[in-house]
Amino acid sequence: MSDTSMDATASMEWQTVRNEEGRHSLWPADLPVPLGWHTTGRRGQKSACLDWIAENWSDTRPAGVGRVTP
Repeated sequence: MSDTSMDATASMEWQTVRNEEGRHSLWPADLPVPLGWHTTGRRGQKSACLDWIAENWSDTRPAGVGRVTP
């Protein structure tokens, strides 16, 4: 990835998304969310969204592996 591409992603607005298994991810805020995922309400810079995921997704096991999703 070139420095220009890295600069572009750093300045983009991102959103956090969550699927039915409780997995979290980042998604560009200006793109439609893929099927099976929904927004969590957190939008902003990539680093802020990653921090939010780290704080709110403590159990990274899929829901079907001994975990119940909220």
